[in-house]
Amino acid sequence: MKLSLITLAAVIAVRLALFGMGRPPEGTDFMLVHFLAIVTIVFFTGQNMLRGDKRIPFPDILRDGFRNGAVYALLFAAFIFSYYRLVEPTFFAERIDALVAAGTASGNPEEVIRPRLEKFFTPFNYASMTFFSLLIVAAFNALVLGLLHHKVLRRYL
Repeated sequence: MKLSLITLAAVIAVRLALFGMGRPPEGTDFMLVHFLAIVTIVFFTGQNMLRGDKRIPFPDILRDGFRNGAVYALLFAAFIFSYYRLVEPTFFAERIDALVAAGTASGNPEEVIRPRLEKFFTPFNYASMTFFSLLIVAAFNALVLGLLHHKVLRRYL
């Protein structure tokens, strides 16, 4: 759990530093950082478990890896919701305006486009999509790295 919080703090610091430099990540530009963070969390969770007891069963390795990845996903989703509410509150309005302009340029009426975009582009939806995406990545990594720890790395610790 401590590793999840430390990694989360580092990722949040990177995101806020990028915002401070005027280069906030947009969309999936930041997903590689999340992927590496979750891999780090799950891997070192398994390492710590095997250092404590080399006979620990695979389901325990899997469960703890997923639990720590899920904690990261949940807390980062809460951060991203707060980020778009407090730090960058105009992001979605500007994005909607740009998409509406592109849609009206292609011949679609603004009265149809804008309400749909305003329902979709919200901090809550973005945080929810981020949470579920990170949760899926955490589950996949917990499975793969759990198997790696169970079958291979157990012999070397």
